[in-house]
Amino acid sequence: MLKLYYTDPPGTENAVSRQDISNYVIHVTWSGDTDQAARKLEFTIAYNTAEKDAAFVPLNLLLGGTIEVSDVEETRETPIFIGRIFFRKRASDSFTFEFTCYDNMVYLAKSNIRANFKDIDVTSAVKQVCGSIGLETADNIPSITTVVNFIADDKSGTEVLQMLFDKAKADQGKSYRAISIGGKITVVERGETIENYIADSSVNVISAEHSESLEDMVDKVVAVNDDGSVGQIFTTEDEIGKYGTIQKIYKIQPPKSGESVDNVTAAKALLKAPKEESSLKALGDIQCISGYAITVQEEQLKGKFTIKSDTHHFENGIHTMDLTLEYLGEAEK
Repeated sequence: MLKLYYTDPPGTENAVSRQDISNYVIHVTWSGDTDQAARKLEFTIAYNTAEKDAAFVPLNLLLGGTIEVSDVEETRETPIFIGRIFFRKRASDSFTFEFTCYDNMVYLAKSNIRANFKDIDVTSAVKQVCGSIGLETADNIPSITTVVNFIADDKSGTEVLQMLFDKAKADQGKSYRAISIGGKITVVERGETIENYIADSSVNVISAEHSESLEDMVDKVVAVNDDGSVGQIFTTEDEIGKYGTIQKIYKIQPPKSGESVDNVTAAKALLKAPKEESSLKALGDIQCISGYAITVQEEQLKGKFTIKSDTHHFENGIHTMDLTLEYLGEAEK
């Protein structure tokens, strides 16, 4: 069961604060994607005008208003979303009002910044980016010790964060992403497995699909110096033998004072295995959101999979979800 609360934008006259609007809600869709910054909440409420129904008490949910969503089980209430209303729509011949909200990551996606990073670690740089547009970071944001030195000029906040995370991956071999939890920005490692959850065809999976592709495969990377000479070559011999050679060039980065960059790790990161993409429809679980990994035991799918995108549907007391998955190879687990 979901609970939705509404708060008027700051400065609103006679402002409403954390009003429970759950009884008006007809349908909720809560979604996210690893290729998009913010998580999105779309919901529809019952609505009518006094002219059509004098007994009906309509809600006035304003653009910029805050929506909080909690998942309620018995006496436990778990917050799952805090965001602002960015879009609302109503047709005059309907009895509903539709709203679209985004969490605070949307401000990083829509705001361009200029940042000058000098001998600071990635975690401090993330805090600097968020602070530049007035966003709070979580107290427990993890420590990413990769040191960076560069200027990001007129880039979106999410582009700058990705630049930071790319440098951290080149240095440490780990992939990170920023998310909003409780209205504060934090960082999580991609592919972290959700504990105590298994997508099982005999228990909670409704249907599943699976596909395989060589379209994005890279099985050979040639690392070259500034003068064009070859430094090293990295291959996945088994895949070359099976599928042929698809090659990329990596330009070796010269060392910079105070900045840690591992060219070998960065070059190897360009190697891409054959792509296996899967999707499933299952009974909903609020833990299953994009960026995390789950264990699957199904007729076609077995093993650990990263959630690339998720769409959760809540209607008539029923929670279902559609997940797009990508298989985690042994080296990524």
